[in-house]
Amino acid sequence: MADISRIRMPPKGRGCLYPGSIYNGTQKSGRLSYEVTVEILNIDLNNSHLEGYLNIRGLTEDWPELTTFFTAEIIGKDHGFVTGRWGATEADDMKHWNRFGPFKTLHRSLPEDKMRFNHLNKPFVFMRWKERFLVPDWRVRDISGASFAGFYYVCAWLGDPSEWIGGSATPVSTTMDSGRISAFYYHENSEPYQQLDLRHVEKRSSEAFEMR
Repeated sequence: MADISRIRMPPKGRGCLYPGSIYNGTQKSGRLSYEVTVEILNIDLNNSHLEGYLNIRGLTEDWPELTTFFTAEIIGKDHGFVTGRWGATEADDMKHWNRFGPFKTLHRSLPEDKMRFNHLNKPFVFMRWKERFLVPDWRVRDISGASFAGFYYVCAWLGDPSEWIGGSATPVSTTMDSGRISAFYYHENSEPYQQLDLRHVEKRSSEAFEMR
């Protein structure tokens, strides 16, 4: 019989990205700013997938508070930086990804034909977030003054690499941005470069499960 007494079961996330993690911040559109909270529901780095809720306040008079369910593609071995849908061209992709400092450094080492890399050993995660439906009013599709027809280009800084589970991180100076998510909303008919800026809400205790 196998001895499971010393098996370690790491959390599914890494750094500040884990199931149940909360981020607070703002989304700016022109001179307007809206309060935003994001909750990560599930993350599977090995399969390049994430799910969560995005809550935004004050966007419209009829809907003073909106919550959407979103899914995410994690850029790396399974998904490249070229979107290929949702109205985004390769030029749009490069304009948005280049707004993230870590991408500028990483881009120089990527093969041009695939634009993919091992995302499991980096102190940051690139993603595309796509809002799917309202919560709990999932049947509502059209809201005056609001749209989730587009998607977000996202960069998340994971925190202190020494605290990660498994593997080693590529050394990159990210201390000032640890626990931050920066994103830009894209839709061909929307104002360009609407920025989402979020900070991780620290928890006092870890939710990792470990068998000893």
